[in-house]
Amino acid sequence: MATDFINSPVFICGHPKAGTSLMASLLDGHPEIVAYPEETMFFRRFLPAIQNASYQEKLNLAEKLLINIFEWNLENPPEHQKNYPDRDYSEISYNAVSEEMIRNIVPSSENPADFLNAVMLSFGKVTGLLTDVSKHWLEKTPYNELHTKEIFSWWSNPKCIHIVRDPRGNFYSYERKHADWSARRFGKNWVRSTNAGLRNVKTFGKNRYLMVRFGDLLKNPAEKMAEVADFLDIRMTEILLKPTRMNEFWHGNSMFNETYQSISKAPLTRWEGHLDIYDQMMIEAICGRLMKELDFKTSSLDSRGLKFAQRLNIWREKLIAGIK
Repeated sequence: MATDFINSPVFICGHPKAGTSLMASLLDGHPEIVAYPEETMFFRRFLPAIQNASYQEKLNLAEKLLINIFEWNLENPPEHQKNYPDRDYSEISYNAVSEEMIRNIVPSSENPADFLNAVMLSFGKVTGLLTDVSKHWLEKTPYNELHTKEIFSWWSNPKCIHIVRDPRGNFYSYERKHADWSARRFGKNWVRSTNAGLRNVKTFGKNRYLMVRFGDLLKNPAEKMAEVADFLDIRMTEILLKPTRMNEFWHGNSMFNETYQSISKAPLTRWEGHLDIYDQMMIEAICGRLMKELDFKTSSLDSRGLKFAQRLNIWREKLIAGIK
């Protein structure tokens, strides 16, 4: 079982604030999935850090970067906990996870994936989430879609689920946390992420890389999660419609201080009437081609109320994108 389990990861992909956390939370409670409760940033942070490192150095970095979430202290919170006081993993022994991780790593291994495998295996064993029916382990970090070369070469049976959100709603949510990001910068990044996802579908096939529109998930959760269950070859149950973290009800991570009792449609149209006109037109100029391909309807806003420099910027981006 352990070999099949280790070689069958599920990576949640997509742009930050696109709905990746919601998808991970819906899969969290399923008995056939062991879902890691936090982002590991394995490809973006751990891999660069271990370049040219010794085995012991790699092990130290794995403890520092991959399983540090279990070092939890409400009275004197470590750096990684300060912004997330509600995420308390104190019932999980850091030492137990660390010791189990070390037991599951072969020191002579040259494959970086073995460290993530060991983390998932040790987490599953220590928490008791790994059982005879477990089929997959799950990891969610935005931009996983940029690392599919490694994913599909390091594991024999990986699956990727990419959440894509209307870029206007995505930006409206994202800028709440990253006020320094302009609509132009965001649009370019959304295009990069979305292009990678569409390219991955063509390269690896729909049976291994699934793209899910965030809006479809919110409007028809039962239908979309049945599609996800079929994709992962797991049983469709009501638990797939209930967001959880570590099998406890999850209220969401809305940037608008909202909590939910179930899947909510509120994020779908929240941006409408609130997004700055210039920002909206800039995003549509940059993302318009992909929006059309993904059936996100664009608007017909009038730019005459904008400053000349703003209209010029939008025209330039349309020219670059090939939009008339």
